[in-house]
Amino acid sequence: MILKESFRMQNHLRELANSAMLYLSDNQNVMKIKQEHLRSKSNPKAADETIERKRESDMTADNVIELYLDILNEREKLSKAIGRAKAGADIDMDAAIAINKEKQGAISRFKEIYRLKSSETIGQGKDFMINAEGNQTPYIYNIRSVNTIDFDRNALKGIVKRLQRESDEVSSRIDLLNVTLEVDYTPKYEVEDSFEDAYEKLFGKA
Repeated sequence: MILKESFRMQNHLRELANSAMLYLSDNQNVMKIKQEHLRSKSNPKAADETIERKRESDMTADNVIELYLDILNEREKLSKAIGRAKAGADIDMDAAIAINKEKQGAISRFKEIYRLKSSETIGQGKDFMINAEGNQTPYIYNIRSVNTIDFDRNALKGIVKRLQRESDEVSSRIDLLNVTLEVDYTPKYEVEDSFEDAYEKLFGKA
């Protein structure tokens, strides 16, 4: 399978494992529940009755645990196969993706900075003075704020273009590897399999 398909399979195996754990998290699926209705102790004419709760599914806890471990084993095999495939690529894909993510974040911030403009605003401040009578009185005065860009706009524009070009080139290489790089793994389960399908593949009809 190609790398893109292996990632999809990896996600599906994770979902199957989560479904197994969800099944095992329900105590009703891992315990037998028996109720003894001891009516005769209170009413000698009444008959005692024992009721065992029947599970909605015939899947057993032991089998689900075994299925989970099998899925976990498949995930490990697939992860190792993906690692070997990536190691054979002409670039370090994980590092390239991480750096590209950083570049995209920088591009976004640099564009925000690039759009800034110099500006001037008038606001008001308040202070106190001593008047002719010797009393402290407040007075209002104007505050002129001058905001001037303190960076090379043309240089920043060039940096954004360069980072975007480099990011696009790496993205194209990653996209190509995702559809051409072969992963040496034969799937035991299919991405279309539900949790019940996976159980049936391992143990037969549930």
